[in-house]
Amino acid sequence: MLFIAFVTIKQVKAQDSQSAIFQGTADAKYNGQKLVIYNHAINLHDSVTVMDGKFELRVPFKEPGRYMFYSAYEMKKKGGYMPYGILITKPGTVGFKADMETLANSVVENDPENDLYAEFIKEGAPARQQIQDKLNAKFGADAITNLTPKDPQYATIYKYYNELNEGYNQGQIERLGSFIKQHPDAFVSMYVLNTMITIIPADKAQMYYDELTPSYKNTSYAASIQKTIDAKKITAIGKVAPDFEQPDTSGKVVKLSDFKGQYVLLDFWASWCGPCREENPNVVKAYQKFHGKGFTVLSVSLDQPGKKINWLNAIHHDGLTWTQVSDLQFWNNAAAVLYGIKAIPQNFLIDKDGKIIAVNIKGDDLNKKLTELFPN
Repeated sequence: MLFIAFVTIKQVKAQDSQSAIFQGTADAKYNGQKLVIYNHAINLHDSVTVMDGKFELRVPFKEPGRYMFYSAYEMKKKGGYMPYGILITKPGTVGFKADMETLANSVVENDPENDLYAEFIKEGAPARQQIQDKLNAKFGADAITNLTPKDPQYATIYKYYNELNEGYNQGQIERLGSFIKQHPDAFVSMYVLNTMITIIPADKAQMYYDELTPSYKNTSYAASIQKTIDAKKITAIGKVAPDFEQPDTSGKVVKLSDFKGQYVLLDFWASWCGPCREENPNVVKAYQKFHGKGFTVLSVSLDQPGKKINWLNAIHHDGLTWTQVSDLQFWNNAAAVLYGIKAIPQNFLIDKDGKIIAVNIKGDDLNKKLTELFPN
């Protein structure tokens, strides 16, 4: 039985002026099951247990943002979950009816910001489905559904997917531009720009940001967007790669400038990042083929504080024999912040003079570029 989430922001009581209060109902058969909430922007992680088919969760409201939920019941039953997010722009009480078995099926009603977000996502769905349809048509639905990095077709499928996704991303960038023009004062415009910032060129991202009204430009989202745009400007192709220093696996401080005179792939990754681990074999092949000709790799890990052993184990397991550095500060890694890293894997190919000559070059494209640089 499907329970849809109906969300409204009710009148705020004086004592709740700094809280977001989530009140909801669920089928009584889920009594004793937990609903988990998290918001990384404010370091929030909490949960509530369904009792008598109801629940209430009071959490801090610090600024507009998106509060994410997942059902512990769904996670246990399916071995995973699709999160369900609610955009909150002010303190208040939120009511919704939760489908504990498939929480992502929930919908938001009677709230302009969430309605706008749902509209933006819905309009992009057909283009995303076209990618899936083309992959299924070319390689077969079973092959796509059961694809793993060990599959002989993996590299071919992954390359084709990236080609399709590049076209999709360009379309979404243009669609976002139109959306912002129509809704410059909506928080959802700021929120979506922040989530898509990694794929938008710096000049266009700056134009989009400048079109937003001041309504939400005092938030951390606005600061994050501007910081990323500034980083994009100084790490664009043709710019000298900003220097930095971080400790390697033994604690020795290493600088990017130490590698001047070589072609360097500056690679941002982490042991917990699945796509990074899938790309690592391609980087290993490139390193083994071209290292003797003047090419090397400097990897910066975004592993978490207290989890150095995970980083070291991944290096050993994946056979990464080049220099590895990290300050173990997760997304706050100083080099990652300097380079505006919001998603991984991400890399920068740097020439012998320290200039960036390619960005996010992977797989066959990396091999082709290095073959051009080292033809013999």
